[in-house]
Amino acid sequence: MSVVAGHQVNHLPYGGYFAKMNSVDVFVLVDNTQYVKKEFHNRNRILSMNGSSLWLSVPVLTSGRFHQKINEVEINNTTGWVKQHLKTIRVSYGKAPYFVDIFPRLESIYQQNWTYLADLNIAIIKLFREQLEISTPVQIASELGASGKASHLIADICQRTASSTYLHGKHSRDYVDFGVLESHSIKSLIQSFECREYPQRGSVFCPNLSVIDLLFNCGPDSLDILMSGHHVSEFESTGA
Repeated sequence: MSVVAGHQVNHLPYGGYFAKMNSVDVFVLVDNTQYVKKEFHNRNRILSMNGSSLWLSVPVLTSGRFHQKINEVEINNTTGWVKQHLKTIRVSYGKAPYFVDIFPRLESIYQQNWTYLADLNIAIIKLFREQLEISTPVQIASELGASGKASHLIADICQRTASSTYLHGKHSRDYVDFGVLESHSIKSLIQSFECREYPQRGSVFCPNLSVIDLLFNCGPDSLDILMSGHHVSEFESTGA
């Protein structure tokens, strides 16, 4: 039984993204669905020096570009955002135990001359995959030729990766037609993820930040911490 999961190419994804990646035989980075403002495609949260969360957002060009796909979104490189992001990360995590092990490589990625948001995000995701020592192969949806919307896209991803089972996120009931998948003989599994506490700046633990918070603070223990909060169950129809 080959299990696949997919997720849109978010910016600086949170830990559950990588726990899911580590739990399947192949992970598909979905870059060819519609870009949505104020989602996690171009932003995520980190922890500031004072222990409060803050957003890091990549400025993108959206005016007049309705219905563009994630891999069509261009970065607005006229704002000096790279310098500001790197400064914020350095100030926030410069004294973290594993900062020097990770930051130079992340800095090198940011400083490349990126045109498209998806390309930047994919490079960062692959870096975090390597830092977490996840061996799951990663493929890109557009390179696979996967197409369709919602459940039909999932079915196509399964077909193109020769997978009989798909691992969904916990909110999948809100948008997945499981009957479509069953008609293609695709079995469904459901992920649940609870961010477990780990050493972190601040008096109150802040969960579900970008995984860089975990990596900077816990280094080689990061994947074990992620997987301790990760659970998979078989999909059960409600009959509705």
